[in-house]
Amino acid sequence: MEAAENHQRIIQGQQEETRRLVTAGLTQIKEGKTKDFNTVCDRLEKKY
Repeated sequence: MEAAENHQRIIQGQQEETRRLVTAGLTQIKEGKTKDFNTVCDRLEKKY
């Protein structure tokens, strides 16, 4: 079970990181720093 629990923690960490990055991207759009949400998505795709 330990390996499965570790895997779940890794997945959860990646999901939290993705949410944080999307939220940061939305904030950049609201602040006018990024005009296109696709740019934010492209950065996420490169990272993952």
